[in-house]
Amino acid sequence: MSSIRRIAHNIFVWSYERGTIQYDIICALILAFIFLVPPSCFVSKRAAKPQAAHPQVASPQQNAGAGLRR
Repeated sequence: MSSIRRIAHNIFVWSYERGTIQYDIICALILAFIFLVPPSCFVSKRAAKPQAAHPQVASPQQNAGAGLRR
């Protein structure tokens, strides 16, 4: 039981030196997490909903010809 606690402590505080197999495994796990988890897991549900534009703000396309009248 103490060996499991020691391993968990070493992983948590990142006490392995560079070039060891343990360091390489931890780095591979981090990279696998980054590249294999779908991006939808990192999107907030509130941020995913499109925000409606303020009703009084006109878009640039609507005002494009406004100053060119003769």
